[in-house]
Amino acid sequence: MITPIAKNYKGLISITGPTRSGKSQLAEFLISEQDPVTYIATSKPRPNDPEWQKRIDLHRERRPDIWSTIEHPKDLCKEIQSIEGNESILIDSLGGLVEHHLVEDDNQWNNFQIKFLNCLSEDNLCIVVVSEEVGWGIVPPTPMGHLFRERHSTLTSLISRQSKKRWLAINGTAIDLDKYGELIP
Repeated sequence: MITPIAKNYKGLISITGPTRSGKSQLAEFLISEQDPVTYIATSKPRPNDPEWQKRIDLHRERRPDIWSTIEHPKDLCKEIQSIEGNESILIDSLGGLVEHHLVEDDNQWNNFQIKFLNCLSEDNLCIVVVSEEVGWGIVPPTPMGHLFRERHSTLTSLISRQSKKRWLAINGTAIDLDKYGELIP
C-alpha cells in the first residue's frame, strides 16, 4: 500500500509514466502531507489547443489551495533556490521544461541540464519531479520532435539516477522501481 512520504523527508523523488498514467496524481498523493508545498507547473498555456487547456485546468483543480503555485518559470533553478528548506517542491513536468529549451543549441542545453541537475541535488529539500515517458511511443518524424525526445529522455534518466526514490506510473498503477528494479551500471 502506498503512503504519503514522511513529513521530514528530504531528497529527490522521480515519477515517470506515459500520458494519462496517473503520474501527476501519484506525485500529488506522495507529497500531500508535506507543508508547505510549492507546485511548479512547467507547461505554458496553448491558446489554440483547448484539449491542452482542459488538462491544465484539471491539474489546477486538483491542487490544494494551500499550495503555492509557480507557473512556467523562466529560471526554474532560481525559483528552486529561493524556496526555503522546510518547503517541499513538486515539479510537473519535465516535458514543459524541455520544450522551453528546444531553441537552445547543444552547448546551451548541456549547460542548463548540468545547472538543473545541481539544483535538484539540494539535500535540504523534498523535491518530486514528474516526467513523461516519451521513448515508449512513436518515433518522431521531425527533427524537432526527435530533439525533444532525446533531450527529454536523457534528462529523465539523469534525474532518476540521482533520485533517492523512483516510481513508474502506468495505467493508474504505481510501481516502486527501487523495490523491483536495479540501476543499470
